[in-house]
Amino acid sequence: MNTMNLFNVACTSLLISLSGTALQANETDPLSPSEQEKALSLSISVTSRAATNTQRRSTTNSDNNELLLIERRRIGKEQSSQRLADVYHYDYTENETIHTVINLDTQQVISTQHQQYLQLPLTENELQRASDIIFADLEEAALIKSEYQRITGQYLSSPQQLNIKAFAFSSDTLPEQLNPASQQCGLHRCAQVLLYTHDSIVFEISPIVNLSAGIVTQNIGY
Repeated sequence: MNTMNLFNVACTSLLISLSGTALQANETDPLSPSEQEKALSLSISVTSRAATNTQRRSTTNSDNNELLLIERRRIGKEQSSQRLADVYHYDYTENETIHTVINLDTQQVISTQHQQYLQLPLTENELQRASDIIFADLEEAALIKSEYQRITGQYLSSPQQLNIKAFAFSSDTLPEQLNPASQQCGLHRCAQVLLYTHDSIVFEISPIVNLSAGIVTQNIGY
């Protein structure tokens, strides 16, 4: 085989390899924004307590229903050509996570499951709600202001003076330190809130917020 033929064979092999790589990437790449919108629309159509406005993702949450996550579903090799989506909502009325599986190729709902005690990470909307609940509680707000003044020597006039983080909280993580209201966390949707100054000094108190009930249940001390 001459040099030219060897070159042609090498180029053909390379193209085949690249084609296979592109195909594999297409089978495993994340959902596009349009696919996410379609998955959301289909999931809402069969979720009795979900919001009915499907025009924009940012407006799909009602007071009782929170969109938690939309992602590409992991599937086996025998289904590798299918594009499936997992959609998760939290139903605050029933205190349960609703998991819907969508086939984007056929635009059909494959399954819907309702499960209690399944708590996915908090959304940005829920983080803001937790912050709002804390500062609407006069006793809690006074405690936070006192802690801020102790740390900084300054007066706290706005939540914007703080760094606020939170994560989904379940009572089984601190069973011996919880009051009866906080013991509902896990069944109810709750947040443990971490407060920091802008120079990253952590507060010695961490509020537990029951998002389902809309109240601060207690503070965890450090």
